[in-house]
Amino acid sequence: MDFNLSICIRRLPMEVFIFLRDKDKYPQDPSSPVVILEQTTPGPVGVGTRYREVIQMLPFVRGEILSVITHFEPGKRLEEDFEGAGMIGHLAYEFSPEDGGTRLIQRELVRTRGFTRLLEPFMKRMLSRQLWKRLETIKAVLESG
Repeated sequence: MDFNLSICIRRLPMEVFIFLRDKDKYPQDPSSPVVILEQTTPGPVGVGTRYREVIQMLPFVRGEILSVITHFEPGKRLEEDFEGAGMIGHLAYEFSPEDGGTRLIQRELVRTRGFTRLLEPFMKRMLSRQLWKRLETIKAVLESG
């Protein structure tokens, strides 16, 4: 499953980058499927930083996703590889100046494994909605100050 999304945010690229860099420091939206998000390596964020995420997949089913930062270019690019909950993938953010704000581009590649392959058409629709909703939430939070 390939996703290519973008949104314009009325904040400078470095501000948007810092928000996504520090993703574990902000409370999750109550409707987010993310139950836990924590940095598991000590120190400042950079290439090699690892995260653990627990997501609510179905009403009584949770999954764990482990990720690692693979590219870290402040104010320009942030990338990570992830694995878990029957998926493996790559997430890349690009931050481009646009009209005094930032064009945030999100590219994500997700491959399912095991029994989740059977659910891929359903997962693609669900993930697409969740990714758009997350970008809209990021925009709302950053633009509200």
